[in-house]
Amino acid sequence: MAAKPLKDEWLIVATNVEAQTALRTYRKRWAIESIFGDAKTRGLNIEDTRLTDPRKLGLLMAFVALAIAWAGRAAADHLGKHTPRQKSHGHYAKPCFRTGFDHIRNRLRTDPLEAIQPWHRLTLKRSKTEGAV
Repeated sequence: MAAKPLKDEWLIVATNVEAQTALRTYRKRWAIESIFGDAKTRGLNIEDTRLTDPRKLGLLMAFVALAIAWAGRAAADHLGKHTPRQKSHGHYAKPCFRTGFDHIRNRLRTDPLEAIQPWHRLTLKRSKTEGAV
């Protein structure tokens, strides 16, 4: 059993491994669950496609991964060094994915060139690190 106090409640994980290991693993699992939530219900709605062909699903998931990376970069750029506002229970008022997704969507309507700037920063970082190899 592993437990961790949060602001107004406790996080309790039933486990058969060491407490710290269980909490680290749960933290990673929660991050993965959050990404799936972003892809499924909080923005990208991938289930609405009703795709069943594995090749098409693989391509869709590649695009979803790119979109999530773009939204994350856009959120980081938009927020800068500021931390998002937190609610009383400690969670952010608006998740990073939603912040970036909304920022991209708004900029695509008003200033498409500004909307793609986070994408360029993402790809430039990648190409610089590949060139150094």
